[in-house]
Amino acid sequence: MEFSYCLLMMSLKEIVVERLKQLGVGPIEAANAAEMERTFIRDIVEDRKKSVRADKISQLAYALALDESALARGELVPAGPEKSSPLVAGKTSRIISSFDPDESPSPEAGEVAYSRGHWKPSIKGALPEVDVRLGAGNGNVGEVITLPVGNDNISGHRVTAEWLLSEQFIRHEAKASVAHTVVMEVIGDSMQPNYLPGDRVLVDLSQNTMTTDTVYAISDGISEPQIKRLQRVMFSDPVQVRIISDNPALETDTVELEKLTIIGRVCGHIARK
Repeated sequence: MEFSYCLLMMSLKEIVVERLKQLGVGPIEAANAAEMERTFIRDIVEDRKKSVRADKISQLAYALALDESALARGELVPAGPEKSSPLVAGKTSRIISSFDPDESPSPEAGEVAYSRGHWKPSIKGALPEVDVRLGAGNGNVGEVITLPVGNDNISGHRVTAEWLLSEQFIRHEAKASVAHTVVMEVIGDSMQPNYLPGDRVLVDLSQNTMTTDTVYAISDGISEPQIKRLQRVMFSDPVQVRIISDNPALETDTVELEKLTIIGRVCGHIARK
């Protein structure tokens, strides 16, 4: 994939925001893929960090696959292929990668975490619970690892548990894809009383576009993932959606749909009663 770029002087934030947009990733994902401090790039995007030390320029350039010298001069210039980061050429994707395990060698035995495509359950038919907690408020991304697969590196979330649910239930009752569904934990109180901290939800990652008004796992590309109810605003152009918290004490946000990242549809709920 080729990206166009401009040699005009840009601020550090402008370079980072534009490059993240080109790569189609969020700041946390970029930092994790390059094994940086997970909030380092997000702090730049959110104006908490106006500049970086010289010894950090190299790390930042690697994370975003940028030419280090150009970045230091305030220019957005992609790095050559020999210096590309794991984010370039589709070597990582949002939340969980979907590589076909039949097309690439499996990771070496003994690894404890896999992308969704490579993960194999210890119990046949089980779904993975991944190290991502959906915020009913603010979410939390847990451990992300990078695995060597063939000549590539694939980024994915650590699997923390396995849930054995009927395949027929997932397909016919939850209306979800067995191959693309994961389990995530809920934290925070903005979706009370329907979703409580410690509850688990089934998220179908293949349903990452808004097709109906319901509950989704979402992200703005900067903050951590959240669980929210989405409602399309009728007759809006461009299309807008309301981001609704079930907790009546909290306000509803309205945004353009194209600015929202839908991670997947929440298609099931596991709760203690």
